[in-house]
Amino acid sequence: MKLSDHWAIKSTLEVKGMDEQVSLVGYGVADWYSTSLPTTVLNVFVKNGIYPDPRLAMNNFLIPDVSDNFNARLGLAKYSYLKSKQNPWKDAYWFRTETMFPKQYKGKHVWLAFNGINYRVDIWVNGHLVADSSRVSGMFRRFRFDITPYALPGEKNCIAVKMYQVDHPDDPEPGTQFEVFGTTRGHATDIFKDETLKMSGGWDCAPVVRDRNMGIYQDVFVEATGDVVVEHPYVTTTLPLPDTSRADIRIKAELRNLSGHPVKGILVANIQLINELEFPSYTKHLGGSMHSVEVGKELLLQPGETREVELSPAEFAKLTIHNPYLWYPNGYGKQYLHRLRLSFRTVGGESDVKELTFGIRQVTTELKRIGDEAGRVFRINGKRIFCKGGWLQPDMLLDMSRKRIFDEARLLAEAGMNVIGSEDMPTPTDDMMEACDKYGLMYWEIFFQCWRMYPGSDWAHYPLDHALAKAEAKDMVLRYRNHPSVTAWFLANEVIVDEDLYRAAKSTVKELDPTRPFIPTTSIDWNVEKLTPYMQDDLPTGMTDDGAPDYNWNPPAYYFDKVNEVHLQMFRNELGVPSIPVYRSLKKFIPTVTIPRSQTRNPIYPLDSLWAEHGAWDGNNYCFRSYDNAIRTLYGNPATAEEYADRAQLVNADSYRAMFEAANHRMWNITSGVMLWKLNSCWPDVGWQIYDWFLQPNAAYYFSKKATEPLHIQMNADSRMVSVINATHHDRNRLTVEASVVGFDMKTVWSRTDTVSVAADSYREMTSVPKQTSGTPIYFVKLALKDAAGKLLSDNLYWECSQHEDFSALASLAKPQLKQQITMSEQGREKQWTIRLKNETGQLSFFNRLSLTDEKSKEEILPSFWSDNYVSLFPGEEKTITVVVANDDLEGKQPKVEIK
Repeated sequence: MKLSDHWAIKSTLEVKGMDEQVSLVGYGVADWYSTSLPTTVLNVFVKNGIYPDPRLAMNNFLIPDVSDNFNARLGLAKYSYLKSKQNPWKDAYWFRTETMFPKQYKGKHVWLAFNGINYRVDIWVNGHLVADSSRVSGMFRRFRFDITPYALPGEKNCIAVKMYQVDHPDDPEPGTQFEVFGTTRGHATDIFKDETLKMSGGWDCAPVVRDRNMGIYQDVFVEATGDVVVEHPYVTTTLPLPDTSRADIRIKAELRNLSGHPVKGILVANIQLINELEFPSYTKHLGGSMHSVEVGKELLLQPGETREVELSPAEFAKLTIHNPYLWYPNGYGKQYLHRLRLSFRTVGGESDVKELTFGIRQVTTELKRIGDEAGRVFRINGKRIFCKGGWLQPDMLLDMSRKRIFDEARLLAEAGMNVIGSEDMPTPTDDMMEACDKYGLMYWEIFFQCWRMYPGSDWAHYPLDHALAKAEAKDMVLRYRNHPSVTAWFLANEVIVDEDLYRAAKSTVKELDPTRPFIPTTSIDWNVEKLTPYMQDDLPTGMTDDGAPDYNWNPPAYYFDKVNEVHLQMFRNELGVPSIPVYRSLKKFIPTVTIPRSQTRNPIYPLDSLWAEHGAWDGNNYCFRSYDNAIRTLYGNPATAEEYADRAQLVNADSYRAMFEAANHRMWNITSGVMLWKLNSCWPDVGWQIYDWFLQPNAAYYFSKKATEPLHIQMNADSRMVSVINATHHDRNRLTVEASVVGFDMKTVWSRTDTVSVAADSYREMTSVPKQTSGTPIYFVKLALKDAAGKLLSDNLYWECSQHEDFSALASLAKPQLKQQITMSEQGREKQWTIRLKNETGQLSFFNRLSLTDEKSKEEILPSFWSDNYVSLFPGEEKTITVVVANDDLEGKQPKVEIK
């Protein structure tokens, strides 16, 4: 059973009594702070109103830091909530709960399991020390303890966890970003010595987390078994590629006899197809059926024996599945999953049961070479997968509910993404991995966070505790290897670990999961021959984020030009552009945006120190300066902050579309994938993102969604060639391509129609769109792709200037009223609005943003899932758009569709 509710915490500075007393049932906790798990300590105080939400405004500077030096520099010590005004984060905290253990646990082994703690703990049960902090440490592994001697089945039990701070919380340098276009906030450095979250000490896109995320940040369980336990179940699936009409399933597990006598029993495996995927707010019906498969193997385990047992098709013909239902990444097929129930049965019943889901699929990879360059190609079930996605960050307080995790995964899947990774969080939650499996998001599991070590540096051998790091890497493989979404094991992002950790982790992968590629790093920018010769056998990696394009703004053609240069572009796994949220979001975390320009003397209005702290830094044209310049020079200096945010959406749209379309335009000829830094944010900010911390997409989201659609029409920004991208495994024949150039006066000055066929997994270029050097200063390129019946499959719209790039007239263009027809329908546990728009005027209605708002609060209802947004309608055009919202997110609200 999961122990989520009815916990309380208190600083050890305020707790009286010996540890064994605190962990006894009945100990008084009336003045403790209530919480549920998982949580960090700071998150408890935020939710209990002791501290303000550090994610908003400058609230983070109303909370003291674990570093006394940092507190002294910024005057934060006075904010300690403790009566003594001592530093609230240096000393340990008690996490404590009292819970009934089921009567059925009597006579069984009782286990207490932790999926994630940070950083060291003493664990007590009913006044008994189960394990101390010398044994239980490290943020990135699970712990499981036999508490049978101390457990009281049928009675109330007390579980008390004494949580200690990370060993090296350190002083952030400098820990602030107060200057617009200034340098980054830097980070704590000593924290790199520990196996903990490096971004907790600050990063360019992450604030300093005052308590360094100390806490129980993943689930806690209590369960009971018989004398024989089933451990580390492992399922592999093999296809006789390219044939996918048959799959061999192999099942392995360790059986451990805890008793002092021989135990005879049967290991039984039952496999069933899951043809309905359950999500927090809806059910996805996949169809299909399969008879359940059940096999069993008789075993005799000697006293204390641990044995690895395998069930294979060679022994059980049933484990060869004919015409299997396969798991594919998003956009390439369905995400069929299967449930495995693995139990050990004795004469006394089931001693232990393990259940897991897996997908029948096979990962292979290869390198494509062009001269000295190499690009990695991933295949699922023998089919090439053009990788489109990016990187995710965990919430700064690690406050990630199951629903929020699934909402983010849904946003990503609906945006056309199919690959994600996290350079910050090596141990995603079980909910996160389930969401990736169900949404078809290929996951890159990365053992070691970036820039905690670097070859040839003083910190090259970090973390300090190599034994701990090796144990964590082993547990990560054991924990995630059954998830079909896990596509590759990476040692690190952008850097590499030293030889000791390198060889240990590589050996672990080879031993525990050789079915996926082992890749040492995502990028290299050091002298391998001199500093890391031990990794030569695993090179080239076939991907990089080194060199340009980097993380600032560039004109769209730049990305196409870089791809055609080939150098470092075949699988670009990091590039990005700052991306301001919509104005409604900005108001929530930068309150100064409501100040009119007339009340300031700010030459870079609306930017100020709040903007800087929340991402408007630069550091030698690395981030925000060129982006801000693009907004002002292309679309005009804003009169209000709202204008600035609205004009930023035009830059967001053009930039993010260009990054994906540039990769599209030489799909497989040069490129095999592209990943953005990044897709989300760990807190509300103005940096790299397609949706913000409030789960509000900006224009970058919808124009990325357009560029990543499986069948897509685009204009290549360098050559101006019209291309059809067919990123599916099916040929598409008799397609109609319509291209036209329309002036600002709505007069068509050029048009062309072609009928084409595009082979599966390829692109085709047609005609070049002529650039206009006369006529209206602003004009538009319209593209449409239709099937043989005239159904619209894809469309696209570009805005250009005939002379100097000045879109200020477009940014201030008045929008004519659109005719609207809105209907609402029930969709199970969700509601869907269908909005039919028609432009019956003679004017362009450009870049309309639709939102679903609550009539009472006037706030936007989030999350909401739109089929399209930021839409433009020319005279006489119609468009139908849908939006879906979960009933739970509509509770107590009066929804209304708004168009702005």
